This record gives sequence, C-alpha cells and structure tokens, in this order.
Amino acid sequence: MLIDEEESKLNKFISIVLKVTFWFILLVLLHFGRRVFIAEKFIIPSNSMMPTLIPGNKIWVNKLLYGARIYTSLKFEDHAPLKCFRIPGLRKIHPGDVICFNYPLGYNQWTVIEFKINYVYCKRVVGVPGDTIGVKDGITWNNNYSGTIGVLEQQMKINNTPDSILWRTTFMATMPFTRPMWTIKNFGPMYVPQKGVTIELDSIGRAIYGPVIQYETGSWPADDMTSHTFQHDYYFAFGDNSLESQDSRYWGFIPEDFIIGIVAGKKVRNNPNQGGI
Repeated sequence: MLIDEEESKLNKFISIVLKVTFWFILLVLLHFGRRVFIAEKFIIPSNSMMPTLIPGNKIWVNKLLYGARIYTSLKFEDHAPLKCFRIPGLRKIHPGDVICFNYPLGYNQWTVIEFKINYVYCKRVVGVPGDTIGVKDGITWNNNYSGTIGVLEQQMKINNTPDSILWRTTFMATMPFTRPMWTIKNFGPMYVPQKGVTIELDSIGRAIYGPVIQYETGSWPADDMTSHTFQHDYYFAFGDNSLESQDSRYWGFIPEDFIIGIVAGKKVRNNPNQGGI
C-alpha cells in the first residue's frame, strides 16, 4: 500500500512538471511567434519624429500589414549580408506610413549600404518604389500624391527660416552632395528605385544611385556606366521633425529587405491621391 501511494505521488508530480513544461514552452513559442510574425515593440530614442513620436514612446510595429521578414541565415557578425524572405502581407507600404527599418548604412561607412541586426530607425515614408519625390521651399512632395506628406507645420519651419540661419544651425546640404547642390529646403526631383526598371545615368545619376548600384553589383558605377536596371525595391523616408532629423535626405535609399514593419496608428497624410499605388 505504501509503495502504491509513493508511486501515485510520483506520477502526480511528473504530470505537474510535464504540464508546467508544456505551458512554459507554449508561452515562449507564442511570445517569439508574436515578435516574428505579428508585432514587435520598440522604444523611440530621439526627437527626430517629434511631434508625432517623442523620446521614450513605446511603439508597436505591425508585421502583418507588409508581411513578416523571415531570416534564412542567422549569421549576424559584422558586415554579414542580410539573407531573408518576406511572408505576403495585407497591403503595400504607402507614402505617409511610419516604418521601422534597419539603418541602411549599418556600419557607418558613408554611401555603403550594409545590414546590421539591431541598428533600427523609425521614419515616415515619403516615396515608395516608382515614385518621384522632392522638397520645394521646405515642403515635401510626391508625384503620386496631392498635397504634402508628413507634418506640414514642421516643414513650414524650414520654409520660413532664412538660408543664412539654416547654414549656421543645421546640416543644410543633402545627398548626393554634388553640384548643383540639393538642400533641406530644395531637394530633387528624384526617382525612387523600383525593381526591374532601367534608368539612364550621368554623373549626377551615378552619384545619386551609386550606393544602390554598389549594393546590387558589388562595385561603384564607373564613369562610363550609362544605365542600370534595379534588382530590388527601395524606399525613401524623412523624420517628422524636419529640422532635426537624420534621414534619407542625407543617407539615401532604404532597401525593401531592411524594412521591419509599419508602426501602428501613426499615419499623417494630407490630401492623398492613392491612384496607381
């Protein structure tokens, strides 16, 4: 009888341990499954998206909308290339969406696009593949949308600030840092690369698209290179705090594979015309 009681207690103990282990493993799988496939939380570290997002804000990045990025290689040592595929999402990214993405110049080599696993930025999309975008007197525009994209009041600060003050107080010149010079007040027009599209290149075009061409081919375009067919889609994004944001105006295009997801509930779009997108 004593042996039966001891065996019964042991069986109950084993049953409890198995149940606890099962639920623990299930919770871990659900937690990481949510982070990989559904949504992930980030904390805003800087003021580049003010007033929309302020330092310390916790944001949820929706991965269902655009589709979760799945790594096919977990080798994330320095300068390792990104290898991944994307699960089909519910919709495309539109100008006006706020996105989280890996900073394109991951190892801070100017004009060299490289992936770095935990180097994450949050900005507002102003151009998607196939768009032509620019800035006129401080106001952002996109040829596929009427009106401005982003926080107009912040852009008007650039519009209303004399160039003499801007040159003294902020980083006035923007990519591609050639002549004629583009600035935060007047930028573009510039085409956002779309996969399969071939563009003609001159010296200015080679400067604008040089980082993309180097990323796709492994080398900077030679002086006699007159055209290029894009192998990937790219995006262009600004911070809402126009005067104090380090963004695509300075470091250029964001490869599609670098995008983590769309920030939930942070859309600002003025008079959008969604035709063709």
